[in-house]
Formats: sequence, C-alpha cells, structure tokens
Amino acid sequence: MGAIFAAVAMLQALITGDCLLCETCLASGTTQCSGIFKQCPPDVTHCVKGLENTKREDSVFVTAFKACLNPSDQAACGRELHFQNSLFSYQISRTCCDSDFCNKGDVEAPVVDETPNGYKCDERFSDQSSDSCTPTGEAQCTGEQNTCHFFSGKVIVPGDTLKSYSMKGCVTPDYCQLFHLAATQIYVDDVLCIPAKKL
Repeated sequence: MGAIFAAVAMLQALITGDCLLCETCLASGTTQCSGIFKQCPPDVTHCVKGLENTKREDSVFVTAFKACLNPSDQAACGRELHFQNSLFSYQISRTCCDSDFCNKGDVEAPVVDETPNGYKCDERFSDQSSDSCTPTGEAQCTGEQNTCHFFSGKVIVPGDTLKSYSMKGCVTPDYCQLFHLAATQIYVDDVLCIPAKKL
C-alpha cells in the first residue's frame, strides 16, 4: 500500500513541478506514526519528523508527527526543547531533512539528560488558573537547561480538555524563541524566559 502512495506522489510531482514530497501523520499515544506522502507548498525546503512528550505526575502524553516543515520552524531543526520542574515536563524534538520522502521511517526518541547542572529556577505548576504565578519552590535544572521560563495561558494537551495553566521551571536555551508545537494547542496570556540562577 505504501508503494502505491509513493508512486502516486511521484507521478504528481512530475506533473505539477519540483515541490518537495514529505510523509505526513500525527498520532497521539504512540512514539511512531505513518501516513501519506504529501506535496509541500513551493516555499517548503525541508521535511520533519519528531516527538512531543508531556508528563504530569504519573500521566504521559506522547505524540509522533511527520510533515512538511513550516519555513518559520526551521531554526528548531535538530534542537531538543525541554521544560521541566518537579511536577510537569514538556519536551519536543525535531529531525529535519531536505529531499523527497526523507522523513519516512521510525521517529527516534532522544535521550533526556537528567544530570543536575548547577542552575536553578523558581518552580510552579497549576492547571486551575492562569492568573497567578507565585513560586511554590525551586527546580534544579538538568542537562542543557540554563534558562528560567514563566508561562500562563490556556492549553489543550492531547487526550485532555482545555485548561488554564500557570507554570515556572527550567528550560533549554532559546526555548522561548524556538517554541513551536506539534499537537498541543496553546493560547498564551504571558510568557517570559530569563537566565537561570547558579545554585
């Protein structure tokens, strides 16, 4: 069946021009997905595949995705963006490539470096309100996290309903600038990134 889709996509590319062909899919609750090959818009130069992983206490929401890469998201290619505190974490990783059908195959889950790195940030997590963000403690940053993040707004995590969130914690560098979601929907009231403090 996949060979038929690929053949149809190649024929379409020959008829309509040089546009890139990428596999497209979005699947929640799994680390893999497969779908149809799609002809990308003319301004798209890369395909992408990746994982979005949200953890809250004992609940884990994983989403695998493949798509034509939005040109505005290209700076996030090959970067792992990671937010964490003791109650909540969010991680998204993207692998990008620039030839037809190059994002087919397995989505690889990156290994998260959980080694404390000597930085700390104020901590807070609430899914009841986006109004207040008074810290409830301190988070020890790990891996490449050297930045503190504050967020308030409304969020829909796959498998859940729209809720108001406020949170503080540690993030990787450029988190605020490169933060592009795949499956989670977010409506921002306020967001801020500042340098983390040394322990």
